Amino acid sequence: MRIFLLCLILFGLGIPAMSGAPIDEAKKLYKNGRYKEAVERLKTLKKSSPRDGNVNYYLGASLAALGRKSEAIAPLKVAEDRGVADASRRLVEIYLDNYDTDAAEESLDTWSEILKKNKKTEPAAMESLRKRMILISNMLERVENIEIIDSISVDAADFFTHYRLSPEAGRLLLPEDADVRARTLVYLPQNRSEMIWAESDSAGTAVLMSALILDDGTVDKPTPLKGNFSEGGDADYPFLMPDGMTLYYSATGDASLGGYDIFMTRRGDDGYLQPQNIGMPYNSPYNDYMLAIDEATGAGWFASDRGCQPGKVTIYVFVPSPTRVNYDVDDPTLASKARISSIADTQRGDAAALRQRIAAIDEGGSHRGGRHMDFEISMGNGMVYTTLDDFKNRQARQEMQKLLVEQEQLDAQSARLAQLRKRYRNGEKNLSDQISDAEAAIEFGRQKIVDWRNKVIRLETK
Repeated sequence: MRIFLLCLILFGLGIPAMSGAPIDEAKKLYKNGRYKEAVERLKTLKKSSPRDGNVNYYLGASLAALGRKSEAIAPLKVAEDRGVADASRRLVEIYLDNYDTDAAEESLDTWSEILKKNKKTEPAAMESLRKRMILISNMLERVENIEIIDSISVDAADFFTHYRLSPEAGRLLLPEDADVRARTLVYLPQNRSEMIWAESDSAGTAVLMSALILDDGTVDKPTPLKGNFSEGGDADYPFLMPDGMTLYYSATGDASLGGYDIFMTRRGDDGYLQPQNIGMPYNSPYNDYMLAIDEATGAGWFASDRGCQPGKVTIYVFVPSPTRVNYDVDDPTLASKARISSIADTQRGDAAALRQRIAAIDEGGSHRGGRHMDFEISMGNGMVYTTLDDFKNRQARQEMQKLLVEQEQLDAQSARLAQLRKRYRNGEKNLSDQISDAEAAIEFGRQKIVDWRNKVIRLETK
C-alpha cells in the first residue's frame, strides 16, 4: 500500500518511478550492437546495484562483445553467483578461448546446477562446449614445439597471395583461374597431374573434389575424394604434399576446436585414411586453415583469424620438422605457447637462411635464380618437357615459343580481370560489361591454348 501511494505521489509530482527502465535501456543498446554505450550505462548502474545479476551479466556480455574478455570475467562471475545461467555459458566460452579447462569445467558444473534448480533441461550448447573442453584438454597434452619465424597480418579476402611457395610446392589458384566451381581455392601440384578443391554439395556442405588433368591439358570429370573428411561439417583448403600421398586440409566438424581446424590424412588403397586433427599450436577455437609445406625452401605456412580484427587474418611462417616434438605438459607457459601469444618465444636460432630462400621466390611463385622452369608439357609417353631445349622437332619448338607468348598474354588478361573484379567488389558496379567481355576473351584464349598445346604434342611425337 505504501509503495502504491508513493508511486501515486511521484506520478502526481511529474517524477517518473524507477521501474527498471535504466536496465531495459542498456539491454536495448546491447541488443542493437551498441556495446560501448551499453558498457557506460551498465557501469553507472553497477555502482548503485553492484550485485544485480542482470546488470553484471549485460556488462560482461558487452565487454566480451568488444573483445575485452579479461574484463568481462569479473561481472560475469557476479551474475553467475546470482544464478544467471547465460553468465555461466559465456564464462565457459571465455575460459575455453584461454585454454583454461579447469575454470571452464567449474562454470559448466555451475551452469548445470542453475538449470536443475530452475527445472530446465540442458541445452545442446552445453554438450557441445563439454566436447570442446575435452578436445582442448587432450590437445594441451600434445602441443607441438615448432619454430615460427614470421607472422603477417593481411586481408582475409586475398590472404593466399602472400604465400611465397616455390614451383615445387605447387600453386594456389582462384576458382576462375582453374575453371571449376570451387568455394575458395584450388590446389595444383607441380606435376599438374590433378587439381583438388572444395565445392558445395546438394546440402550446401563443402566437400573435397579432385579432377585428373589429361595429357592434352584438359580437365577430366570432377569426382569427390574418397574419405571421411568433414566429420559433419565443411572440408576445404586442401594442400597435397609432393609425395602425392599426404593431404592437409581444413574442416569445421565435430573434431574441430571451433571454426576451421587443420587436419592431415594419407592416401590409402581405397581412398584417404581417417584424418587426424594436427592439434596445437596450429589450431585454435577460431578459424585455422590453408596449411602448406614447401620442401624446397623448408618453410611451412598457415593462416588463422585468432586475435584478428574482422576481415583480417594472420599468416604464420614456421619451420616444419620431420618428427613431431611436443612441449612438456608441465610447462607453466604451455597455454601461452599453444595460443601463439609470442612468436619470439618459439624461435631458437638464426632463420636468416630460410628467410633468404623465401625471399628468392617472387610473387608469381617462381625462383629467381637456380634452375628456371619455362613450362611443363607432357608428351603422353612419360616424358615431361620443361624447357625449349627438350624439343627434338624444330617446328614443335617454334610453335611452343609462340604458345608461350600466347600464354603470357592470357596471364596478363587474367590479371586484368582479377583487378576488374576487385574494383567491382569495392563498389564500381559499372564494370560488369568489361568483366563479361574479359571473361569471354579469357575463355576463348584458354581453348586456343589447349588446341595449340595439342598441336605442339602432335608435331613432337609424330
